[in-house]
Amino acid sequence: MKGELALLGAHITVRTRRRRRMLVILVYLVISAMLGAGFWWAPWTLGNGGIFLLLVALVNRLVFGGRTTRGLVQPFSPAARPIWFKDDPPPSSAIDRWFWRRSPSRKDLQTDERDERRRDRAHYLAYRVLAFLTLVVWGLFAIVREGPGLGASGLPFNIALLAALGVGMLALTLPQAILLWTEPDMEEPQ
Repeated sequence: MKGELALLGAHITVRTRRRRRMLVILVYLVISAMLGAGFWWAPWTLGNGGIFLLLVALVNRLVFGGRTTRGLVQPFSPAARPIWFKDDPPPSSAIDRWFWRRSPSRKDLQTDERDERRRDRAHYLAYRVLAFLTLVVWGLFAIVREGPGLGASGLPFNIALLAALGVGMLALTLPQAILLWTEPDMEEPQ
């Protein structure tokens, strides 16, 4: 896990658990505000929901990481790691050198069994929650369709879509957020 986040030219130090937790809370507040503002001012359709989930994926990629080499959490799989590293000799083409300058070093992405156990545990916790929330959303869409006990209209479609988008937001960000929330304080670099 990285101890510093470079976001829009600013470097944010998140070596302490308290600062990482504040960052997680802030990111979820911003994403929830985007969802609430969109729900309040724009008619929710599946297209608008897709745009919202793309924005969530972008924020997740830039801040939390986990699926790319950017963000605070290291990539979960070797497939997400870069082709070359900073400690390799620089490539010959200008485009490749541009990517080479932005790639991490090998030691920054090395994981051990402890890291893998922590990631597995975070995924297990996240997807237990998501499995329950998926069943809740499925039930909401069933009520929208049939409307048992609520008359002919049933539950408004927007409410069920809002719940589905909330679950989608958690599906994209929850494992990384759990890792950032539970990690102990990092040692200061020497």
